[in-house]
Amino acid sequence: MYKIILVDDEDEVREGIELKTDWGACGFELAGTFDNGRDALDSIQSLQPDVIITDICMPFMDGLELARQVAGQYRDIVVVIVTGFEEFDYAKQAIKLKVKDYLLKPINSEEFTSFLYVLKQELDAGRQEKEDLSHLQLQLNQSLPLLKERFLERLAATVIKKDEIERKFNYFQLSLSGPAYLALVGDIDGFMRDSIPSEDVEVELLRFAAFNIMQEIFEKESGGIVFRTRDDKIAVIFPGKIEEIEVQAQTLAEHARHSVQKYLRLTVSIGIGRVCTELPYISKSFQGALSALDYRFLLGKNRIISINDLEYGKGVDKAGYDAWERKLLATMKTGNRQQVSLVLHDGIEEMKHSYSSVEKCYGSIHKLIASLMNLVVETGFDNTEVFGSSPFQQISTMRTLDDAQLWLEGICHHIISYLSERRTDVTESQMQKAEAYIREHYSDENFSLNQVCSHIFMSISYFSALFKQHTGVTFVEYLTRVRLEKAKELIAVTQLKTYDIASRVGYGDPQYFSVIFKRHTGVTPKEYRLEQKGNPSL
Repeated sequence: MYKIILVDDEDEVREGIELKTDWGACGFELAGTFDNGRDALDSIQSLQPDVIITDICMPFMDGLELARQVAGQYRDIVVVIVTGFEEFDYAKQAIKLKVKDYLLKPINSEEFTSFLYVLKQELDAGRQEKEDLSHLQLQLNQSLPLLKERFLERLAATVIKKDEIERKFNYFQLSLSGPAYLALVGDIDGFMRDSIPSEDVEVELLRFAAFNIMQEIFEKESGGIVFRTRDDKIAVIFPGKIEEIEVQAQTLAEHARHSVQKYLRLTVSIGIGRVCTELPYISKSFQGALSALDYRFLLGKNRIISINDLEYGKGVDKAGYDAWERKLLATMKTGNRQQVSLVLHDGIEEMKHSYSSVEKCYGSIHKLIASLMNLVVETGFDNTEVFGSSPFQQISTMRTLDDAQLWLEGICHHIISYLSERRTDVTESQMQKAEAYIREHYSDENFSLNQVCSHIFMSISYFSALFKQHTGVTFVEYLTRVRLEKAKELIAVTQLKTYDIASRVGYGDPQYFSVIFKRHTGVTPKEYRLEQKGNPSL
């Protein structure tokens, strides 16, 4: 059954549709009704509707603006416009906003029911197309040639000359608009309990279905390049403008994550690398994206993880690390001390049986220390606080590999604690900075989440999760609380008119300010002022 919400400022129209329609028989659940677009938009995240039926002319936010916001934030939601005949030409503007259909007022009950039947069939067909594994089998057989994917894998792993890239792009008919580029890497976390496949062929088809969804979002709709790697990850090269690319990548990655979960019953994590301005160096962004995925074990599954949210400063080239070093660094990022000890033990045991001279053993340990020091520096902190002033001299005093293993184990455990504490301190500082910035700019009517994230150099999705954990409320709820606190203060201590107070606390529409004020306090601004006069001690 599909969820639907109804938005119309005319009570009789809204209530008439609600009462006269047998929603269940049509295959829908009426999840909510609203008298303005702003309240409807605020409810989408909690109600998760499949369809929005909205009037055009409404207070606070009209239907076209609602459709524009939905098109930008929720790609899977179907929007249907309700309009009078005289407004029909005006409603045609909604074509650009991907509006599904139009309904002309007055709405006849039988016609509306028929419309819902047809809409359900279309929604069923769209869902079936995404879920039809036999159809995906045909697409799988017609996927990109192996040579193309191998070239893209090489581009993601090494630095290729610009002229070779241009030649191969022409050969494979690839294009990227630029001028900035960013890499993303998606990896399926696992299957939900009610959708565990029974055969290997079904697993492969589901993996291809996830690839198909990411290809639709990042390549066909957004001009990127999507390909599968040999270890079954989904890689993306995403182009864009320098000032916009990170936010766009975060938004599209969230769309992809949500669609994979909704249609395939899979969870997927997506790592996002750093921005680069020259395509030959996109491999560095891929290294950052893969490094971000390492943190999945620390942060949990089904996440969008940006390397900029976790590691401060510029990344380093890890191409020269041997298998043991790579495994140890990846394990360090999980924060699992026991596993770090096991990896160290395995590496030392291999060293005992692989090297013929003491000098080679010392050289390998020195190289490992340098890698660990780079890990600390890579996150933006001072490694002297972890290693002291002369870690290499300490190694030279050790007589056995067992002594070196014990010392390295202590260092690694210390690094895990150190980075965890410093990351917590940095996060706390950033959240306090965000709160201060909100309190400084709450009076700006157009103040937005994007402004806060730009101010503290943090992605939207990561900031939203940390901010709610820090304050207990969302950004919108916190901003509303700050504005209403200031409004109550102005009402109590000044004689300013309601419209003047509304303007001073960031509400350009005095009527909407009064609605919000009463919703949160239970009284109107005028009633609140009378209460304060009656209680001079408050």
